[in-house]
Amino acid sequence: MTRVQLVDKLAFRMNITKKDAETYLGAFLDSIMDALATDGRVVVQGFGSFKVNEYKARVAKKPLTGEVIHLPVRRKPSFHAGKELRERVNEEMELMHEAEALVNRIHVPENSLGATAG
Repeated sequence: MTRVQLVDKLAFRMNITKKDAETYLGAFLDSIMDALATDGRVVVQGFGSFKVNEYKARVAKKPLTGEVIHLPVRRKPSFHAGKELRERVNEEMELMHEAEALVNRIHVPENSLGATAG
């Protein structure tokens, strides 16, 4: 889902204009980015948590040229899904596995598949 699609969905579900939905989404995302920049962690109960991981400076080699380069200290945001989000995402997968197991339990006589036309 793209940002435009998300704005459209918010506008529809909240019964507001797309312009208002874009404003709300922008404010929400800006708040998360500001909190990560200052506190390094944002927790949305049931959805998940965002945090910033810090990586030490190191020396690396470029794979193609073998040139040695120095990588500075860097910070990288990461996301860890909450229980409710994981369950919702895996819900469909569980239904597919149940349907597959049901299909595998159905006994089909051998002669019904080997019928010839002619």
